[in-house]
Amino acid sequence: MRKSSHYRKEVGSFLLEGKREIGALLAGGHSLEELYFLGNSQDEELKNFISSITEKGIPSLEVAEGPMRKISYRGEASKVIGVAKTWDLNLRILRNESLDAVLILDEIEKPGNLGAILRTAEAMGVKAVLLSDTSVDFFNPNVIRSSMGLFATQPVFCGTKKEILEWARKAELLVVGTSSNAKQTIYEYDFQSRTALLMGSESTGLGQFWEKNVDAMVSIPMKGHGSSLNLNCATAGILMEINRRKFNSKT
Repeated sequence: MRKSSHYRKEVGSFLLEGKREIGALLAGGHSLEELYFLGNSQDEELKNFISSITEKGIPSLEVAEGPMRKISYRGEASKVIGVAKTWDLNLRILRNESLDAVLILDEIEKPGNLGAILRTAEAMGVKAVLLSDTSVDFFNPNVIRSSMGLFATQPVFCGTKKEILEWARKAELLVVGTSSNAKQTIYEYDFQSRTALLMGSESTGLGQFWEKNVDAMVSIPMKGHGSSLNLNCATAGILMEINRRKFNSKT
């Protein structure tokens, strides 16, 4: 389950490590199936946490350090690991079309980037993250770890490019794509109140489908000679500019 995306999909379950991640899962209204904890721990806070889980009737099992190290993702024996059911991310269940701040990630490739972007999106007030033709398994341990618990509370949905575009049109959102070749910069473009920010994949950016269907393309002005920013950094920079506009319009 830790190593195989195919197996996680087959059994409909995934692993999560640490009190923060398990606590976030429960706070997000999702259920925990099993709990495994490292034996002989003298950590009173951990003992209290385990007791709070067992009191809910969730099966819990003490595990020795050797086996715990084998099932841990981080290379050393975690103190506590949970098994949880995956949940439906299909775009069809997103009924609320009054969202005014949406982030679309097209063909995102790296689990760590996705987890970090969930943190950025939540901090910047994004109401939903839409994964377009994603190759990343949302329940990958690296997504769980790098999101610092937000995997369980940040609304995330998956769909094809066509499905996401149709949803955005129905929701009357302006789809604003990003490209280093765009003529308008993020400082020049007039961001509207209802915007779906579209970010391309780490390796190839946005393809022809989106180039033909976006309402506008913007670039991030840079003084350096590097080819691009990290996807999370680029996303953060644009979302901060959108938020700055919103803040200034209210003052």
